[in-house]
Amino acid sequence: MDRLDRLNALLREHDCVMSIGIAFDDFKYDFSLTLSVDESGLGAVTLSFHDVSALDLNGFGGGLTQFMHLEASRVYDGLDRIRYEIRDLSGGKISFKFFNFSGSNIQG
Repeated sequence: MDRLDRLNALLREHDCVMSIGIAFDDFKYDFSLTLSVDESGLGAVTLSFHDVSALDLNGFGGGLTQFMHLEASRVYDGLDRIRYEIRDLSGGKISFKFFNFSGSNIQG
């Protein structure tokens, strides 16, 4: 299983948002997303997306927010600093493009 497949597996398994964060680092934005399988937060995973652009966040907050069908895909249009994108296919609550990603549960 490659890194992108593992990321998509984690996104399917964990849909409850525990926290989000944006950090400015060396003229780039990093976005962190902590997701859990339920509102208890047990078994949560934290994913970091590096050099994020075109972040679109809609209908977030007001209680527990769930991203029911996030999917990451490879971008092949040759743009600098954009290799991947994530979209919420069911509710359109979030989408963004990014250069790289990491997380303790992603090997490779």
